[in-house]
Amino acid sequence: MDLVLESIDGLFFDQFYAQYGPAEYFSERDNWMRQLTTILVLWILGGWLLYLTFATASYVFLFDKSLKNHKLYLPNQIQQEILVSMTSIPIMAVPSSFIFLAEVRGYSKLYMPQNDLYELFFLIATIPFYLFFTDTFIYWIHRILHLPLFYAPIHKLHHKWIISTPFASHAFHPLDGFSQSLPYHIYVFLVPMNKIAYVLLFFFVNMWTISIHDNVSFYRGKILNGAEHHTIHHRQFNYNYGQYFTLWDKLFGTHKLDTKKE
Repeated sequence: MDLVLESIDGLFFDQFYAQYGPAEYFSERDNWMRQLTTILVLWILGGWLLYLTFATASYVFLFDKSLKNHKLYLPNQIQQEILVSMTSIPIMAVPSSFIFLAEVRGYSKLYMPQNDLYELFFLIATIPFYLFFTDTFIYWIHRILHLPLFYAPIHKLHHKWIISTPFASHAFHPLDGFSQSLPYHIYVFLVPMNKIAYVLLFFFVNMWTISIHDNVSFYRGKILNGAEHHTIHHRQFNYNYGQYFTLWDKLFGTHKLDTKKE
C-alpha cells in the first residue's frame, strides 16, 4: 500500500492536501492521519471502481443471461446486489484502512523486491503458500459463518442470491466481507512478502471472487474451487466452502461437484 500511496500522493494528494487539508496533520506525507485518510479514500473509490468495472465486464461478456429466467432469480436482483455491495464496501473500508495503515507504517513483513536469485525463488514459493494459507482460514471462517449463531444475522444476506451474478461477488454484510478478508491481512504480518506481489495478488483475489459468482464454468476439475463449485454452494448452501482449493472440503466431507448441470 505504501507504493500506491507514494504514487497517488505525487499525482494528486500533495496538491489537494496543500490546498484543503489542515496543515498540522496533512502537510507531511508520513503523518499517520494523512495516510489513514488517503487509504480510506483509495479503499472506497478503488473498491467501487474495481467492483463495478470487472463485475460489469463479467456480466456483459460471460454471464448467461438466460439464468435471469430461473425461478429462483430475484426481481431486480442485480440492482439489489449492486446496492448491497456499494453500501458495504465503505463500511468494510474503515477497519481495513487501519490494517493497511499498520502495513504502511512498517509493522508488517512486506518488503521491496531485491532483484536477486534467492528472492526470486522465495517469491515463487510465497505465492502458492499465500493462497494455501488464506484458503485454509477462509474455509473455516466460511464454515463458522454458516453456524446458526452467525448465519442469520451476518452471512444469510450473501445467500440471498441463489442464482448469483458477478455483481453478487461483493454483496456481503460488512462483517461477513471483512471477516473473510482477514487472512489476507494477517498473512503479511506473519510471513515476509514482496510488496508488488502483494498488490497484484490483492487484485487477483478480487478477480477470483467475481469469477466464482458468474455461473460460468471453465474448469470442472477436482483441485480448484471454481465457479462450478461455488454455484453449488449458493444453491445448496452446505458444500464447497473453500476459496481456491477443494482440499479442506474433501477432508471434512463438504465437497460436491455435480456430474451434470442442474
